Amino acid sequence: MQFAGLKSEPSPGPEEALHSDELEHLLLYRRLRSFSSGATISLVPAVGAILTLLYTFWNDAPPGMIAAWALTQIAQLCVFVMLDRQIDIETASLDEMRRHWRKFLILQGVGSTIYVVIFPYLAQYAQGLDIAVLGIVGTAILCGVLLVHRTAPQAATFHVLTMSPSLLLTAWLIGGAGAWPTMVLIVSFAFALLAAIRAQDRYFVQAARSEVERRENDMTVRMLLNDYEEQSSDWLWTVGPRGNLRDVSAGLAEALGRDEETLEGSPLLDLFQIGEKRDELARHIVERSPFRDLLVKLRVAGELRYWRLSARPRVDGRMSGVARDVTNDKLIEDRVAFMAHYDNLTGLANRYLFNERLRGLAGENRSNGASIALFYLDLDDFKAINDTRGHLVGDRLLREVGTRLEQEIRSEDLVARLGGDEFAVLIETRAGDGLLIERAHRFLSVIRAPYEIEGQLYRVSTSVGVARCIDGDCDADELMRRADLALYAAKEKGRDNLALFEPELDRKARERRQVEADLADALARGQMRLHYQSIVDLDTGETTGIEALMRWYHPQRGIIPPTEFLPVAEETGMIAAIGEWAIREAIAEASAMPGDFRLAINLSPTQVKNPNLVATVAQAIHQHGFAPERVELEITEHVLLDQSDVSRSTLMRLRELGVKIALDDFGTGYSSLGYLRSFPFDRIKIDRVFVEDVVADTHSKAIISSITRLADALGMQTTGEGVETPEQLEMLRKLGVEEAQGFLICRPAPAEDFVPGDSDSEDAGLQDPHPGSDFVDYRERRARAVKRRGGKAA
Repeated sequence: MQFAGLKSEPSPGPEEALHSDELEHLLLYRRLRSFSSGATISLVPAVGAILTLLYTFWNDAPPGMIAAWALTQIAQLCVFVMLDRQIDIETASLDEMRRHWRKFLILQGVGSTIYVVIFPYLAQYAQGLDIAVLGIVGTAILCGVLLVHRTAPQAATFHVLTMSPSLLLTAWLIGGAGAWPTMVLIVSFAFALLAAIRAQDRYFVQAARSEVERRENDMTVRMLLNDYEEQSSDWLWTVGPRGNLRDVSAGLAEALGRDEETLEGSPLLDLFQIGEKRDELARHIVERSPFRDLLVKLRVAGELRYWRLSARPRVDGRMSGVARDVTNDKLIEDRVAFMAHYDNLTGLANRYLFNERLRGLAGENRSNGASIALFYLDLDDFKAINDTRGHLVGDRLLREVGTRLEQEIRSEDLVARLGGDEFAVLIETRAGDGLLIERAHRFLSVIRAPYEIEGQLYRVSTSVGVARCIDGDCDADELMRRADLALYAAKEKGRDNLALFEPELDRKARERRQVEADLADALARGQMRLHYQSIVDLDTGETTGIEALMRWYHPQRGIIPPTEFLPVAEETGMIAAIGEWAIREAIAEASAMPGDFRLAINLSPTQVKNPNLVATVAQAIHQHGFAPERVELEITEHVLLDQSDVSRSTLMRLRELGVKIALDDFGTGYSSLGYLRSFPFDRIKIDRVFVEDVVADTHSKAIISSITRLADALGMQTTGEGVETPEQLEMLRKLGVEEAQGFLICRPAPAEDFVPGDSDSEDAGLQDPHPGSDFVDYRERRARAVKRRGGKAA
């Protein structure tokens, strides 16, 4: 064992090199202080042990030998006392500590050696009680290492490793082999003491290292705080136990626009605006509880600012923390929150905020639901304005609509833009249906008023669906569903209309859902059938064509007309499969019928946009050997309403096949004349609304006459629809209409009951229980007229 060793811990690694001197200084300081304290305390028991051995063995052992040993041991203790007084460890340098530590280690080694020789020497004189005294003193000297040498592991280890053999020899000399239990005990004590010395020193070194690291951390923190104050946009602050500012920093004073002297001692709370957050700050100061990122408001030079405060209590009764100006972040956060809850275009509540308010009022966020009314508005044909006048005009119009609606409600009510041209007004009220309808009429009125945008006047109307919830009798989803049904009913009435939700609307909606569900399997179950209706030449009375009309043979509801299920098929997308089936089936069945008549098949807007339409028609014609010029596809102006290049291209490709194209329901739309100019139709079918009053109404006569002249000028043929009386039939012929169809001529019938062609029979073209005798008479008269002309056309 090297007594002159400087440190017990291993050499520092690279990560400890920066503070190795400081660590060594601290270790030596603590070792010297602890060693001095322990050795001083042990002087009294050490002298007592010397005197005890001297007294016990004075008469048994040679007195001179014992006395010499005692004097040597006392001299060693005196030297220790003198060395201890020669150094002031509070002011000593590292080198001075090293030199004194070496001297102490050597001195302790000498002391241990002096004890080593005395016990075996006295063992040969020990008798009776002397043996017990010798054992007690020896054990005390061995275990005293934990008191005297607890911070000097080198000296302690040396002491244990020399004293243990000495005591073992002593036991052997006294008891011989029979002393083995005592010897085992001594060995176990020795191992325990060595382990304790090692663990104690490891803890001692780790404590010193932790202290050095803490000091370095404190120094780093102080350095960072100083740098933080100089360079950061945050400011440190400290308050005393009463919440008054202490040690006001220059950065904090500058941020507040005040002097440090003025702020020193002033209440921190006085800086901030009264409110919930300031009260929370006051509570934390009173309770001395830590907090983080508390947002408070204050005014600096008259400008509103937002600060975030964080703080922790200190052991001296103060609280210290940091303040950060987050005004820009708060403004951005508010903007983001606004965008998340409000429509960016109109500034109205968006769908998210509307749903939140609706759920709250409908009772999902409270124990009892309220009585509320919901007005669901959808602008009529806003897309046309947006497309023709541009999005800027459309946006201005939407903003103006939102402004007008807001002016019609109370502050506690809510106007929301749900998207596109859809708006909603949500009010809490117990008003009856009459007042709700009156309010809805007011909404219609203010939106109907003209809008002046960039010097131009624009007009737009809206449809309004009204639904209500009384005392929370429905949830938010149900109320929205009711309003949607009411809006749908309002739109069915036409533009600028309203509808109030009624149970009947719900019944119709359920029926529609049932129709949709049944329609999904109708084609696969073979429930779809085609009926056919004849089209005749008004001049000759001869059959010139037939029109294929869809019928649904429902197993429970019977035969359902197309007006009840085709709109559903169009909206759900099922029209594609049904329409393709109708084309193939109509051509297949018509090819099996005698005669060279024309086959008319209706197309929906969705079908025309289907890229497979041309291929479907071509395949059906080719498969059944049906002449393409005998096929006439009928479309409504809705097909061309969006002016789609796809639709026009499809129609042109059908024309290239040889198929004819007819414009159905002519005269009921908004831009029919424009469509006639945009596409070369082969036929115009005059809608039944004009045919119905053609006999008595001069306006209907004028319209039909104009249509026939226009069609003649454009090289198009005309067909009148919905003929039900002989007078209508005769009037259409006189006005120049070329063909007609309707119940007077023939009722639609399935293919197996339908026989197109001409004969003298009353049942020609149809096996009908109510044959069209009036039409038979008309045809006979026209046949005679043609004969008189020599078979020439009129």
